Amino acid sequence: MRRLAIAAMGIVSLAQAQVVVPFASPLDRLMVFQEGRFVEVDARPPKRSFPMKGALLYQDASGGLGYYTAESGKTRWLVREGVNDVQAVGDRAAWRLNDSLFVLRSGSAVRAATGVERFKVSDSLLVYVDSLKHELVVIHRNQRTAIATVEKGSLLPQWTQGGNTVTFYDRSQRKLSLFHHGKLRVLTEDADVGIAVNGMDIVGYWDDVRDEFMGLARTGEQRLSGLKPIDAKAGNGVLAFVDGTLKLKVWAGGEVVQLTDSMPAQFWVKDRVVLYLWGGKLMCWTNGKLIEVEPYVPEQWAVKDDLLVYLDINRELRGILAGERVRFGREANVDGFQLVGDAVLYRSPTGFTTVVYRGRSYTF
Repeated sequence: MRRLAIAAMGIVSLAQAQVVVPFASPLDRLMVFQEGRFVEVDARPPKRSFPMKGALLYQDASGGLGYYTAESGKTRWLVREGVNDVQAVGDRAAWRLNDSLFVLRSGSAVRAATGVERFKVSDSLLVYVDSLKHELVVIHRNQRTAIATVEKGSLLPQWTQGGNTVTFYDRSQRKLSLFHHGKLRVLTEDADVGIAVNGMDIVGYWDDVRDEFMGLARTGEQRLSGLKPIDAKAGNGVLAFVDGTLKLKVWAGGEVVQLTDSMPAQFWVKDRVVLYLWGGKLMCWTNGKLIEVEPYVPEQWAVKDDLLVYLDINRELRGILAGERVRFGREANVDGFQLVGDAVLYRSPTGFTTVVYRGRSYTF
Protein backbone atom coordinates (compact mmCIF):
# COMPACT_ATOMS: atom_id res chain seq x y z
CA MET A 1 0.00 0.00 0.00
CA ARG A 2 2.88 2.36 0.70
CA ARG A 3 4.18 1.97 -2.84
CA LEU A 4 0.75 2.88 -4.23
CA ALA A 5 0.57 5.94 -2.00
CA ILE A 6 3.98 7.09 -3.21
CA ALA A 7 2.82 6.63 -6.80
CA ALA A 8 -0.28 8.70 -6.25
CA MET A 9 1.59 11.50 -4.51
CA GLY A 10 4.30 11.55 -7.17
CA ILE A 11 1.99 11.72 -10.13
CA VAL A 12 0.01 14.56 -8.57
CA SER A 13 3.24 16.53 -8.15
CA LEU A 14 3.96 16.16 -11.87
CA ALA A 15 0.54 17.31 -13.04
CA GLN A 16 -0.48 20.89 -13.57
CA ALA A 17 -2.75 20.54 -16.58
CA GLN A 18 -3.20 17.06 -17.95
CA VAL A 19 -1.90 16.12 -21.36
CA VAL A 20 -4.78 14.37 -23.14
CA VAL A 21 -4.28 10.67 -23.85
CA PRO A 22 -5.36 9.55 -27.35
CA PHE A 23 -6.07 5.95 -28.37
CA ALA A 24 -8.12 3.94 -30.87
CA SER A 25 -11.25 2.22 -29.58
CA PRO A 26 -12.17 -1.39 -30.52
CA LEU A 27 -14.39 0.19 -33.21
CA ASP A 28 -11.37 2.08 -34.58
CA ARG A 29 -12.59 5.48 -33.41
CA LEU A 30 -10.28 8.18 -32.08
CA MET A 31 -10.80 8.51 -28.33
CA VAL A 32 -9.13 10.64 -25.66
CA PHE A 33 -8.85 10.35 -21.90
CA GLN A 34 -8.79 13.63 -20.04
CA GLU A 35 -9.32 14.35 -16.34
CA GLY A 36 -11.07 11.06 -15.60
CA ARG A 37 -13.31 10.98 -18.71
CA PHE A 38 -13.23 9.10 -22.02
CA VAL A 39 -14.45 11.13 -25.02
CA GLU A 40 -14.85 10.24 -28.68
CA VAL A 41 -13.08 12.78 -30.90
CA ASP A 42 -13.32 11.35 -34.42
CA ALA A 43 -15.06 8.44 -36.14
CA ARG A 44 -11.76 7.40 -37.72
CA PRO A 45 -8.29 6.79 -36.27
CA PRO A 46 -5.69 9.48 -37.06
CA LYS A 47 -2.63 9.10 -39.22
CA ARG A 48 -0.60 10.84 -36.51
CA SER A 49 -1.52 12.42 -33.19
CA PHE A 50 0.24 14.98 -30.99
CA PRO A 51 -1.05 15.12 -27.38
CA MET A 52 -0.95 18.51 -25.66
CA LYS A 53 -2.14 20.01 -22.39
CA GLY A 54 -5.91 19.98 -22.62
CA ALA A 55 -5.79 19.50 -26.39
CA LEU A 56 -4.97 17.12 -29.22
CA LEU A 57 -3.49 17.99 -32.59
CA TYR A 58 -3.99 15.19 -35.11
CA GLN A 59 -3.55 14.50 -38.81
CA ASP A 60 -6.07 12.41 -40.71
CA ALA A 61 -5.48 10.11 -43.68
CA SER A 62 -5.97 12.94 -46.23
CA GLY A 63 -3.31 15.10 -44.57
CA GLY A 64 -5.82 17.38 -42.84
CA LEU A 65 -4.94 18.81 -39.45
CA GLY A 66 -7.51 18.88 -36.65
CA TYR A 67 -7.22 20.58 -33.25
CA TYR A 68 -9.42 19.20 -30.48
CA THR A 69 -9.73 20.96 -27.11
CA ALA A 70 -11.12 19.32 -23.99
CA GLU A 71 -12.68 22.62 -22.93
CA SER A 72 -14.86 22.91 -26.05
CA GLY A 73 -15.23 19.18 -26.67
CA LYS A 74 -14.96 19.93 -30.39
CA THR A 75 -12.42 19.70 -33.22
CA ARG A 76 -11.43 22.73 -35.25
CA TRP A 77 -9.97 21.90 -38.66
CA LEU A 78 -6.87 24.03 -39.17
CA VAL A 79 -6.23 22.65 -42.67
CA ARG A 80 -8.45 20.23 -44.55
CA GLU A 81 -5.76 18.45 -46.60
CA GLY A 82 -2.22 18.54 -47.99
CA VAL A 83 -0.27 19.22 -44.80
CA ASN A 84 3.18 17.66 -44.48
CA ASP A 85 6.18 17.68 -42.14
CA VAL A 86 4.09 18.14 -39.00
CA GLN A 87 6.24 18.57 -35.89
CA ALA A 88 5.09 19.11 -32.32
CA VAL A 89 6.95 19.31 -29.01
CA GLY A 90 4.92 20.04 -25.91
CA ASP A 91 2.31 22.64 -26.88
CA ARG A 92 4.35 24.06 -29.77
CA ALA A 93 3.61 22.80 -33.29
CA ALA A 94 4.50 23.70 -36.88
CA TRP A 95 3.93 22.26 -40.34
CA ARG A 96 4.47 23.00 -44.02
CA LEU A 97 1.79 23.53 -46.64
CA ASN A 98 3.66 23.58 -49.96
CA ASP A 99 6.59 25.92 -49.14
CA SER A 100 4.76 27.92 -46.46
CA LEU A 101 5.49 27.34 -42.79
CA PHE A 102 2.58 27.53 -40.35
CA VAL A 103 2.57 27.51 -36.55
CA LEU A 104 -0.13 26.72 -34.03
CA ARG A 105 -0.95 29.85 -32.04
CA SER A 106 -3.93 30.15 -29.66
CA GLY A 107 -5.61 27.21 -31.39
CA SER A 108 -5.31 28.70 -34.89
CA ALA A 109 -3.02 28.25 -37.89
CA VAL A 110 -0.73 31.26 -38.41
CA ARG A 111 1.59 31.60 -41.40
CA ALA A 112 5.12 32.17 -40.10
CA ALA A 113 7.15 32.21 -43.33
CA THR A 114 7.24 31.27 -47.01
CA GLY A 115 10.00 29.67 -49.05
CA VAL A 116 10.88 27.31 -46.20
CA GLU A 117 13.14 24.37 -47.05
CA ARG A 118 13.71 22.85 -43.64
CA PHE A 119 12.55 23.49 -40.11
CA LYS A 120 12.68 22.02 -36.63
CA VAL A 121 10.55 22.54 -33.52
CA SER A 122 11.82 22.24 -29.95
CA ASP A 123 10.24 23.17 -26.62
CA SER A 124 10.43 26.94 -27.03
CA LEU A 125 12.01 27.44 -30.45
CA LEU A 126 11.23 27.12 -34.13
CA VAL A 127 14.25 27.17 -36.45
CA TYR A 128 14.00 27.17 -40.24
CA VAL A 129 15.96 27.85 -43.42
CA ASP A 130 14.48 30.72 -45.44
CA SER A 131 15.33 29.93 -49.08
CA LEU A 132 14.09 33.34 -50.29
CA LYS A 133 16.22 35.48 -47.99
CA HIS A 134 18.95 32.80 -47.65
CA GLU A 135 18.89 32.95 -43.86
CA LEU A 136 18.83 30.64 -40.89
CA VAL A 137 16.00 31.99 -38.74
CA VAL A 138 14.89 31.44 -35.14
CA ILE A 139 11.38 32.22 -33.87
CA HIS A 140 11.45 32.68 -30.11
CA ARG A 141 8.50 34.15 -28.21
CA ASN A 142 6.92 35.03 -31.58
CA GLN A 143 9.98 37.13 -32.50
CA ARG A 144 11.86 36.39 -35.73
CA THR A 145 15.69 36.56 -35.57
CA ALA A 146 18.02 35.82 -38.49
CA ILE A 147 21.13 34.22 -36.95
CA ALA A 148 23.15 33.27 -40.05
CA THR A 149 23.39 33.69 -43.80
CA VAL A 150 22.89 30.60 -45.93
CA GLU A 151 24.71 30.47 -49.26
CA LYS A 152 22.39 29.93 -52.23
CA GLY A 153 22.00 26.23 -53.03
CA SER A 154 23.82 25.26 -49.85
CA LEU A 155 22.61 23.31 -46.85
CA LEU A 156 25.05 25.20 -44.62
CA PRO A 157 25.11 26.17 -41.85
CA GLN A 158 24.10 23.06 -39.95
CA TRP A 159 22.42 23.54 -36.59
CA THR A 160 21.37 21.62 -33.50
CA GLN A 161 18.74 22.74 -31.04
CA GLY A 162 17.13 21.96 -27.72
CA GLY A 163 14.82 23.82 -25.38
CA ASN A 164 15.81 27.53 -25.49
CA THR A 165 19.11 26.72 -27.25
CA VAL A 166 20.34 26.66 -30.85
CA THR A 167 23.96 26.11 -31.85
CA PHE A 168 25.20 26.40 -35.41
CA TYR A 169 28.54 26.07 -37.17
CA ASP A 170 29.37 28.51 -39.96
CA ARG A 171 32.04 26.78 -42.01
CA SER A 172 32.83 29.88 -44.09
CA GLN A 173 33.69 31.85 -40.92
CA ARG A 174 34.89 28.83 -38.89
CA LYS A 175 32.71 29.88 -35.97
CA LEU A 176 30.48 27.93 -33.60
CA SER A 177 27.72 30.17 -32.24
CA LEU A 178 24.86 29.91 -29.76
CA PHE A 179 21.39 31.47 -29.65
CA HIS A 180 19.99 31.29 -26.11
CA HIS A 181 16.99 33.13 -24.67
CA GLY A 182 16.97 35.66 -27.51
CA LYS A 183 20.70 36.43 -27.43
CA LEU A 184 23.39 35.44 -29.92
CA ARG A 185 27.02 34.78 -28.95
CA VAL A 186 30.11 33.11 -30.42
CA LEU A 187 31.19 30.02 -28.49
CA THR A 188 34.46 29.41 -30.30
CA GLU A 189 36.28 30.90 -33.29
CA ASP A 190 38.78 29.39 -35.73
CA ALA A 191 37.10 25.99 -35.35
CA ASP A 192 37.87 23.14 -37.76
CA VAL A 193 34.62 21.39 -36.83
CA GLY A 194 31.49 22.35 -34.95
CA ILE A 195 30.78 19.84 -32.19
CA ALA A 196 27.82 20.68 -29.97
CA VAL A 197 24.94 18.97 -28.20
CA ASN A 198 21.85 20.85 -27.03
CA GLY A 199 19.28 20.26 -24.32
CA MET A 200 16.88 22.43 -22.36
CA ASP A 201 19.00 25.37 -21.13
CA ILE A 202 22.18 23.29 -21.37
CA VAL A 203 24.83 22.98 -24.09
CA GLY A 204 28.02 20.97 -24.41
CA TYR A 205 30.53 22.00 -27.08
CA TRP A 206 34.12 21.43 -28.16
CA ASP A 207 36.33 24.53 -28.01
CA ASP A 208 38.89 24.08 -30.78
CA VAL A 209 41.00 27.00 -29.60
CA ARG A 210 41.42 25.79 -26.01
CA ASP A 211 41.12 22.04 -26.81
CA GLU A 212 38.47 21.63 -24.11
CA PHE A 213 34.97 20.19 -23.89
CA MET A 214 32.88 22.95 -22.35
CA GLY A 215 29.47 23.00 -20.71
CA LEU A 216 27.08 25.94 -20.57
CA ALA A 217 24.08 25.91 -18.22
CA ARG A 218 22.05 28.22 -16.01
CA THR A 219 24.88 28.10 -13.46
CA GLY A 220 27.38 29.43 -16.01
CA GLU A 221 30.13 28.02 -18.20
CA GLN A 222 32.45 25.21 -17.06
CA ARG A 223 35.27 23.05 -18.40
CA LEU A 224 34.05 19.44 -18.49
CA SER A 225 37.01 17.61 -20.03
CA GLY A 226 40.33 18.14 -21.78
CA LEU A 227 39.48 15.32 -24.19
CA LYS A 228 37.14 15.45 -27.17
CA PRO A 229 33.84 13.64 -26.48
CA ILE A 230 33.28 10.31 -28.21
CA ASP A 231 29.55 10.74 -27.65
CA ALA A 232 27.42 13.26 -25.80
CA LYS A 233 23.68 13.68 -25.21
CA ALA A 234 21.64 16.37 -23.45
CA GLY A 235 18.24 16.55 -21.79
CA ASN A 236 16.51 19.04 -19.53
CA GLY A 237 19.38 20.65 -17.63
CA VAL A 238 21.39 17.40 -17.84
CA LEU A 239 24.35 16.51 -20.06
CA ALA A 240 25.94 13.03 -20.25
CA PHE A 241 29.08 12.28 -22.23
CA VAL A 242 31.85 9.76 -22.84
CA ASP A 243 35.23 11.36 -23.45
CA GLY A 244 38.63 9.91 -24.38
CA THR A 245 38.87 8.15 -21.01
CA LEU A 246 35.91 5.96 -22.13
CA LYS A 247 34.08 6.78 -18.88
CA LEU A 248 30.45 7.89 -18.78
CA LYS A 249 30.07 11.19 -16.95
CA VAL A 250 27.10 13.43 -16.18
CA TRP A 251 26.90 17.16 -15.61
CA ALA A 252 23.90 19.16 -14.42
CA GLY A 253 25.55 22.52 -13.88
CA GLY A 254 27.62 21.60 -10.82
CA GLU A 255 30.30 19.00 -10.31
CA VAL A 256 30.99 16.49 -13.09
CA VAL A 257 29.92 13.06 -11.80
CA GLN A 258 31.54 9.87 -13.11
CA LEU A 259 29.02 7.04 -13.57
CA THR A 260 31.21 4.26 -15.01
CA ASP A 261 34.89 3.34 -15.13
CA SER A 262 34.74 2.09 -18.72
CA MET A 263 32.59 2.44 -21.85
CA PRO A 264 28.89 1.61 -21.27
CA ALA A 265 27.18 -0.62 -23.83
CA GLN A 266 24.71 2.22 -24.56
CA PHE A 267 23.40 5.36 -22.89
CA TRP A 268 20.46 7.72 -23.32
CA VAL A 269 19.41 11.11 -21.96
CA LYS A 270 15.74 12.05 -21.90
CA ASP A 271 14.42 15.08 -20.03
CA ARG A 272 15.98 14.86 -16.53
CA VAL A 273 16.94 11.17 -16.66
CA VAL A 274 20.16 9.45 -17.77
CA LEU A 275 19.89 5.73 -18.58
CA TYR A 276 22.72 3.34 -19.48
CA LEU A 277 23.44 -0.36 -19.86
CA TRP A 278 26.12 -1.64 -17.51
CA GLY A 279 27.04 -5.26 -16.86
CA GLY A 280 23.73 -6.49 -18.30
CA LYS A 281 21.77 -4.10 -16.05
CA LEU A 282 19.76 -0.99 -16.75
CA MET A 283 21.07 1.86 -14.61
CA CYS A 284 19.43 5.23 -14.01
CA TRP A 285 20.77 8.58 -12.83
CA THR A 286 18.09 11.08 -11.84
CA ASN A 287 17.60 13.78 -9.25
CA GLY A 288 21.26 13.35 -8.21
CA LYS A 289 20.76 9.65 -7.43
CA LEU A 290 22.26 6.59 -9.13
CA ILE A 291 19.81 3.67 -9.16
CA GLU A 292 19.90 0.13 -10.51
CA VAL A 293 16.55 -0.05 -12.32
CA GLU A 294 16.67 -3.84 -12.62
CA PRO A 295 19.44 -6.48 -12.72
CA TYR A 296 18.43 -7.11 -16.35
CA VAL A 297 17.41 -5.00 -19.35
CA PRO A 298 13.62 -4.38 -19.35
CA GLU A 299 11.80 -5.04 -22.60
CA GLN A 300 10.35 -1.50 -22.75
CA TRP A 301 10.82 1.77 -20.96
CA ALA A 302 9.85 5.44 -21.43
CA VAL A 303 10.74 8.74 -19.75
CA LYS A 304 8.88 11.99 -19.17
CA ASP A 305 10.41 14.77 -17.04
CA ASP A 306 11.87 12.84 -14.07
CA LEU A 307 9.53 9.84 -14.37
CA LEU A 308 10.80 6.52 -15.75
CA VAL A 309 8.21 3.82 -16.53
CA TYR A 310 9.14 0.27 -17.56
CA LEU A 311 7.91 -3.32 -17.83
CA ASP A 312 9.56 -5.64 -15.33
CA ILE A 313 10.38 -9.31 -15.86
CA ASN A 314 6.75 -10.27 -15.10
CA ARG A 315 5.59 -7.60 -17.55
CA GLU A 316 4.17 -5.50 -14.70
CA LEU A 317 4.34 -1.71 -14.93
CA ARG A 318 6.80 -0.11 -12.55
CA GLY A 319 8.58 3.19 -12.42
CA ILE A 320 11.05 5.53 -10.78
CA LEU A 321 9.93 9.08 -10.04
CA ALA A 322 12.54 11.61 -8.88
CA GLY A 323 14.64 8.72 -7.54
CA GLU A 324 11.77 6.92 -5.74
CA ARG A 325 10.24 3.63 -6.90
CA VAL A 326 6.55 3.61 -7.86
CA ARG A 327 4.11 1.06 -9.23
CA PHE A 328 1.25 1.30 -11.72
CA GLY A 329 -1.37 -1.26 -10.77
CA ARG A 330 -0.70 -4.97 -10.22
CA GLU A 331 -1.53 -6.52 -13.59
CA ALA A 332 1.04 -8.87 -15.12
CA ASN A 333 1.53 -9.91 -18.75
CA VAL A 334 1.07 -6.38 -20.09
CA ASP A 335 2.00 -6.38 -23.80
CA GLY A 336 3.23 -2.78 -23.91
CA PHE A 337 2.42 0.74 -22.84
CA GLN A 338 2.64 4.42 -23.74
CA LEU A 339 3.67 7.25 -21.44
CA VAL A 340 1.59 10.26 -22.46
CA GLY A 341 2.38 13.27 -20.33
CA ASP A 342 2.11 11.90 -16.79
CA ALA A 343 -0.44 9.20 -17.66
CA VAL A 344 0.36 5.57 -18.53
CA LEU A 345 -1.76 3.97 -21.26
CA TYR A 346 -1.86 0.21 -21.89
CA ARG A 347 -4.12 -2.59 -23.08
CA SER A 348 -5.02 -4.77 -20.10
CA PRO A 349 -4.69 -8.56 -20.46
CA THR A 350 -8.45 -8.57 -19.83
CA GLY A 351 -8.91 -6.61 -23.08
CA PHE A 352 -9.72 -3.18 -21.64
CA THR A 353 -7.85 -0.01 -22.52
CA THR A 354 -6.41 1.19 -19.22
CA VAL A 355 -5.11 4.60 -18.19
CA VAL A 356 -3.24 5.08 -14.90
CA TYR A 357 -3.42 8.72 -13.87
CA ARG A 358 -2.80 10.34 -10.47
CA GLY A 359 -2.50 6.94 -8.84
CA ARG A 360 -5.88 5.66 -10.14
CA SER A 361 -6.73 3.25 -12.94
CA TYR A 362 -9.46 4.02 -15.50
CA THR A 363 -10.69 1.42 -18.01
CA PHE A 364 -12.53 1.71 -21.31
